[in-house]
Amino acid sequence: MGLFGRKQVPEKEPPKRDRPSKPGAWLFTLRSVPRHFEGIKTSIESTGEAKVYFGEALAYLKGQGVSLFRVEATGLNWVDALYDWWRNIERREAFTFDINLYVQNTVWVASLSEHSPEQIKNLIRDKAPTYQPQAVK
Repeated sequence: MGLFGRKQVPEKEPPKRDRPSKPGAWLFTLRSVPRHFEGIKTSIESTGEAKVYFGEALAYLKGQGVSLFRVEATGLNWVDALYDWWRNIERREAFTFDINLYVQNTVWVASLSEHSPEQIKNLIRDKAPTYQPQAVK
């Protein structure tokens, strides 16, 4: 008999995918404020061209609370969707916030507030590594 008279053991959750899976996809990290984790994640994944393969709503980096998105992207149309969502949120709320682009998880590339969507797309194309799965021996 289980805990508190339960007879059935609950099913285990499937393992969380924590690595990229699409060969040739650009790999990069976005960081922003924790308050908008779900909205940013939804915008990134809205076109089907990008997937957050690891996300953390609240991470502490150098004493600062941030939301963290590790992304694999096969296309870049999601950048426009993210900028549209971001503009709408900033119009509705009393404070502004930024989203920052990193490669190799720690190398800062750009602040999205200082660049146009086209510039960010070009930076991702030029600076982000692509996923190359290792051959199984």
